[in-house]
Amino acid sequence: MSRSLYYLGPEETFSEQAARLLGRRSGEAFALQPVKTLQQAIRGAIAGESQGDCAVLPYYNLYEGLIQETLDLITEHQLAILAAQRVAIRFALGGYPQGQHSEGSGKNGDSETIFSHPKALAQCSDYLGKHFPQAEQRETGSTAAAVEQLTASRNGLAIARAEAFEKRGISILAEDIGNRQYGRANYTEFLMIGRASRTFPEAERYRTMVAIIPNVDRVGLLGEILGQIAFFGINLLKIHSRPALSEHETKHDPQMFYLEMASRADSREFRLCRESLDLRLGRTGPDGEGSVRLLGEYPLFD
Repeated sequence: MSRSLYYLGPEETFSEQAARLLGRRSGEAFALQPVKTLQQAIRGAIAGESQGDCAVLPYYNLYEGLIQETLDLITEHQLAILAAQRVAIRFALGGYPQGQHSEGSGKNGDSETIFSHPKALAQCSDYLGKHFPQAEQRETGSTAAAVEQLTASRNGLAIARAEAFEKRGISILAEDIGNRQYGRANYTEFLMIGRASRTFPEAERYRTMVAIIPNVDRVGLLGEILGQIAFFGINLLKIHSRPALSEHETKHDPQMFYLEMASRADSREFRLCRESLDLRLGRTGPDGEGSVRLLGEYPLFD
């Protein structure tokens, strides 16, 4: 039976690049299905005819941090994280310039119109501020949509993946124009999510993601959680707090935490840490589950 892999479209985006990479790494012949929202991608993976249908969603960007909606959807629908793919975010500038200008020539670039997704425009703000300080920036639904705009009008400039310009024979005027922060180029990590487990090639790095939903509330609760993780010698890589996902009314404003750790889920340290946290934070809550919910153990690929 053919399996589908849903991702946040449209085509020729970084999400499609991640979906293709993870699909190939899984060793299965997935049919890629672009969708318009993260919720649609999750629903596709759940409602598909095959238990092997999956979704690929962005969950972490170096500049912008964790994407809460992705993690909430995984937790809410009780899906498993199967693998992660890190994709370098490299933007190019292409299109049809109005005048013959060189980089840094703001005078001729001032009258240009530059199309792209708002995040792409923001993540290339240093380059645009230096070379096109007065250019009009127009937001599109995606970087791919910006290139489609150029294809149709043959007028203006766009910021997108270099491959999108090359496919349509549009001139690339500059490459790798994204901002650099902390001396590092930007990247996004994507998660492959599904209902059925699958085998991936061995990777140098493995991660374990948990959602901690305490069934108690007290002063120093987060410090207690972090202290237990440190006590068992586990390297905590990412942490994100948000209001707890619960339909049950409580007298306080409960918080939950997403934690990503450099650990294997079957390691002795992780198992002892999870057991200790469940005991300290309330083994059974209103929904009958423990405080520590395993979202997945998965390889991280570059």
